[in-house]
Amino acid sequence: MRRKAEIIVIFVLGLFAGINLTLARQNPSSGSISSRLPELIFPKSSSPLTIVFTGDVMLGRSVNTRIQKYTDPTWPFKNISSLLSTGDLTIINLESPFITGCRSTDTGMIFCADPKNVFGLVTAGVDMASLANNHINNQGQEGKAETISILETNGITPVGLGKAEFSTVKNTSLAVLSFSDLPQIDEKEVEKQIFAASKSADLVITTFHWGAEYRRYPTPRQVFLAHLAIDSGADIVVGHHPHWIQTEEIYLGKPIYYSLGNLVFDQMWSEETRLGEILRVTYQDGKLMKKEVFPVKIFDYGQPNFYSTSDLK
Repeated sequence: MRRKAEIIVIFVLGLFAGINLTLARQNPSSGSISSRLPELIFPKSSSPLTIVFTGDVMLGRSVNTRIQKYTDPTWPFKNISSLLSTGDLTIINLESPFITGCRSTDTGMIFCADPKNVFGLVTAGVDMASLANNHINNQGQEGKAETISILETNGITPVGLGKAEFSTVKNTSLAVLSFSDLPQIDEKEVEKQIFAASKSADLVITTFHWGAEYRRYPTPRQVFLAHLAIDSGADIVVGHHPHWIQTEEIYLGKPIYYSLGNLVFDQMWSEETRLGEILRVTYQDGKLMKKEVFPVKIFDYGQPNFYSTSDLK
């Protein structure tokens, strides 16, 4: 009986609310309903967010001399800028510091690049450049400081400077962290920074400069750091430094790309060092929706182009 009475009361209240709503529609100026009904709040749905990653970018040595020869700082990116610019966020690993008076050379392991070469990155749509690598200090602290200044002046955010870089893109808060494991980084610091970033961002992007050069498979150290990063809150891990494309892995549902190989480099002496991958991932509402890998091959000491896997000549 009590249950029946409750049903009757609910029905009457519902009927009363319906009558009031009808009256309000007929007389909108009354405002009686709007003052009593709670505001309806719907969760915001973000637009698809596209992030593009590349392999190593080195604009010094023979790449630098080619740019001078062709008098075109956009030359390395002519064939691929259309893809790089599709990213809402495009991230590269920059191996060559920009310094005024960079000497033109085709040899050596101490890199530098002419400051004008930054315009190639700008026209290609690069948004962030990781400086967490073993070549960023090739020109000392002054060279590093000049590189940071040149990037920032041209609208490119340097990352890998010891802290996370936060931004909001398409209604999604992002944290980007870049680490160099050359020499070995403190694992506790990696864990601490990523965990803290995960508490403040919808999406945590982590890149590492790591591993051994010219190897197809990641080292145990790379695997350990990648898993540590995801355990600490990273949503994706992308690596570079080996100069070869390495394997990928899904760990706890999160993608790991151990090395994307070279993008712009002058290592024409082997097939493996001429190959690289451009990675494009799409997220929506914090969920990974799509992964796309585009193979590239380097020609003329520094200009990559797309290739078909059936045509590796």
